[in-house]
Amino acid sequence: ALADLVTEKDLAEGRLYPPLSSIREVSLKLAAKIMDYGYDHKMATLRPEPSDKEAHVRSICYSTDYDDFTVDSYQWPEDCMTVQSCKL
Repeated sequence: ALADLVTEKDLAEGRLYPPLSSIREVSLKLAAKIMDYGYDHKMATLRPEPSDKEAHVRSICYSTDYDDFTVDSYQWPEDCMTVQSCKL
């Protein structure tokens, strides 16, 4: 499966493996192939079998891409901030 991911351009540049810059995509494709093997050999435990294994792997893969690094902050409504006292 890894050899199938090496392009003619990679080979022309003398690479035996895909470039490190594409490691995420290569890893996702390899994981999908491993899932295929698991289902083909009755070793998989995830049921039902995902119809698109690569999309399934993408959906559960950890991502370091974030929209925003700032923490969301919220203000309490003013009437909730008053202190209630108990008269004895």
